[in-house]
Amino acid sequence: MTKAGNYYGILLLVGAFVAAHYCRRFTSQIKHRWQALSAGVAVAYVFVNIIPELEEHRPIVAGSAMGMGLDAEKRIYLWGLTGLIAFAGLSRLRFAQRSHGIVFWGAMTGWGIYMLLIGYLLLHRENPSVSSLWLFIFAMGLHIFMLDNELMERFEGSYEPWGRMLLICCLLLGWEMGVVDALPENLTSRLFAFVAGGVIITSAHEELSVERSGHFAWFAFGAAAYAVVLMLI
Repeated sequence: MTKAGNYYGILLLVGAFVAAHYCRRFTSQIKHRWQALSAGVAVAYVFVNIIPELEEHRPIVAGSAMGMGLDAEKRIYLWGLTGLIAFAGLSRLRFAQRSHGIVFWGAMTGWGIYMLLIGYLLLHRENPSVSSLWLFIFAMGLHIFMLDNELMERFEGSYEPWGRMLLICCLLLGWEMGVVDALPENLTSRLFAFVAGGVIITSAHEELSVERSGHFAWFAFGAAAYAVVLMLI
């Protein structure tokens, strides 16, 4: 993977935030269909591309000293489950009966960590090929676009501009950490699984919401179409 690809990758992911802001008037008209389509793409990427890559990470996690009392072959999947549970809780912060400011900054802290991990893993995927890079960028770019719209709707009046700027800074910080290999390989493997769990729950949440259940066809189309692309490349 070239340096140019690395730079283009992070610029495109940041661009997803920018595009979400400037395309809001258009996407508001087809919001639920677009979000269902984006969720389908992200879920397909996890199941067809990330989960097989977790198999490549499993020996690294199994051979570590952490969690020696657990089944070594299954530890990597516990990290995926942890990510799913953590972000399921984060997605429900909007229902908390507390000060709006506390809920907002609690959510921004969680999503900021999520963006930091995505930025870091941009440079630390198991498959370093150029095609893998662009598949990651496309899936995560749509995922970020969807998430930005969701946070804008959820925290209207608070998210823009400071919430978005915080997430962009976290994304860039994660990428910078990836450039200097700031984390050990065995921890990177765990974070890879953690983010996979987060992508699954945040994407599925868009489709499982009762008010959006009428857009299942868009979700299914996005998942099926991107799964075909991933299988062919």
